[in-house]
Amino acid sequence: MEKPGYVNRQNRKGWVAMTVILSCFLIGYWFIKNNNFDMPSATTSVRGVLYKSATGAPVGGAIVMIAEGSYEHPDIAAQTDDQGNFSLPELRVPGTYTLLINYSNESKRLTVNLTKDSVLRIPL
Repeated sequence: MEKPGYVNRQNRKGWVAMTVILSCFLIGYWFIKNNNFDMPSATTSVRGVLYKSATGAPVGGAIVMIAEGSYEHPDIAAQTDDQGNFSLPELRVPGTYTLLINYSNESKRLTVNLTKDSVLRIPL
């Protein structure tokens, strides 16, 4: 017969095992919750158009570059065609990127939030 208030050796091993398992689960949960493992949903090509804000005329021959971004990326740049269209390939989205636009001896820096279906319309 066991004395009241005493835990026998077999019950103690069970509680220790249960405590270790629960502790591992809680540490794992905390680690996953506090480390943002959100993966981007896609890699896509982002299209856009540059135009003069005063006239609405397209800006051809401008260079559009990714200066900074939410993710590491290779050097990405595009030149606008005669209609002001450009395409930046292989961007991980969703994400926030800083574009550097060079045109007619001028430059403009612009921060944009990109999603899978983004089409940029940028006035200059």
